Amino acid sequence: MEAKTIKRKITALACGAALFTGLRQPVKAVEPDPGIVQGTASDYIYIFDTESGQVLSEKNSSERMYPASMTKIVTAIVAIEHLPDLNRKVQMNAKMLAGLADANASVAGFSEEDVVSVEDLLYGVALPSGADAAYALAFTCSDTMSGFISMMNDKAASLGLTGTHFTNCTGLHDDNHYSTAHDMAILMADCIKNDTFARIFSTKEWTTDPMTYYPSGIELTSTTWGPAESLGVSLPGLSGSKTGFTYEAGHCLAWWADINNMHLVGVNAHADEDNMYGYGHLTDASSLLSRLHSYDKITILEDGQVLHNMTIHYIDHDVPVQIQGADTIIYDLPADRETVITSTLPDEVDAGLKDQRVTGVITIERDGEIFLEEGIAVTVPKETRLIARLKMRWNELFNRKG
Repeated sequence: MEAKTIKRKITALACGAALFTGLRQPVKAVEPDPGIVQGTASDYIYIFDTESGQVLSEKNSSERMYPASMTKIVTAIVAIEHLPDLNRKVQMNAKMLAGLADANASVAGFSEEDVVSVEDLLYGVALPSGADAAYALAFTCSDTMSGFISMMNDKAASLGLTGTHFTNCTGLHDDNHYSTAHDMAILMADCIKNDTFARIFSTKEWTTDPMTYYPSGIELTSTTWGPAESLGVSLPGLSGSKTGFTYEAGHCLAWWADINNMHLVGVNAHADEDNMYGYGHLTDASSLLSRLHSYDKITILEDGQVLHNMTIHYIDHDVPVQIQGADTIIYDLPADRETVITSTLPDEVDAGLKDQRVTGVITIERDGEIFLEEGIAVTVPKETRLIARLKMRWNELFNRKG
C-alpha cells in the first residue's frame, strides 16, 4: 500500500481579477526507510501506517514464509466473527485435544472435563498461544476442521492476501501453510478494527473461570509481554501482538503500536530459527519500535497554507496574490528535519497594457528530498481603466525618448 497520491496541490488567490493555471505533477510517494530495519535478525519485515497506508520500512516482505502461531490471529478473528456470544460455554472433548501432545504444540492447559467460555478460549489462543484453545474454537465454529480452515482461507481471500494459504488453525508446520510479512500485517490491521480482538490481543495476563484441575482458574500470560519483561526487553509503544515459532518459521511477531500520532502495524519473522528459546523477534521489535519513535506524523502541505506572496503593481494601487496549498499532505517522517518551501515566482510584477503570464515552480522538500515540485502560472490582467492606460502609454513613450 502506498501513501495516497494527491492531484490538486496548489492554487493562486488574488484580491482582484488575477487568474491562475496550475501545472500539476503528482506527489512523490515516500519510499520505505531501510534504516529502520538495518541490523535486524528477522528475515521478513513489514511496517505500515494503518491510516494512510504508508509503508515505513520492509525487508523481503512479499517473499513466502511460514507464519507459525501468528496463524492464530486468523483463527481468533474467524471465531470472534462466528461466535458473538463470548459467554457461550464449550465442552472440551478428545477431538479438541487429539494429536497436540505428539506434535509438541503449545497449549493453554484445558482438559476434556472442562467447560470453557468462548472468551477464555480466545484468551487461551492469544496469550499462551494454546493449540487446545484453537482446536476448541475451530470445532465450535465448524463440524469439521476442514470446514474451519476453509473459513480461514475465505477470510484471507476477502482481504486480498494472495500470498497466503492455511492448512491448519494452529500454525504447526506444513509446507503448504504459508504467508508473507505483508499479508500478515494486512491481516493484523484488519483484525484490530474488531474491539474484542484488540482487547484480547493487547492483554498481558488473564485468569480463566475455574477449571476441573484449576479451581482458581488457569493463569494465562502473554508470550510477548512475559518473556520481554523477564529478559528486560523494552517494547516502547507496543499495544498488542501475537508471537509464533517453529524451526521452519523461526521466531515471529505480529504487532501494532501507537507512536507519535502514528497508528502502526508490523510483522518481523524468521529470527533465531535454530533456537527454540531465542528472542530475536523481541529484540528486533524493540529496535524497530525505538527507531520509529524518531518519526512523527508530519504535515508537508496544509490546505490554505501560503507558499508564496506576489504583488501586482498598477498605476495607483497594488493587488496582492497568494499562492496557497489546495490540499493537505501528511506523511510519517523523521521528526528532526525541517520542511523547506522555495518558489521561483517573482515577488513583484508590474501590470501592463496586455495580459501577462508569469510562471514559476513551487518546491517543498525535507533534508534534500523533494515531496512536491509543481509548476504554477499566474495570469496578470492588463490595466483596463482608460486614464490609467493613457498614463501607461505616456510613460512608455517618455521612457523610449529617454
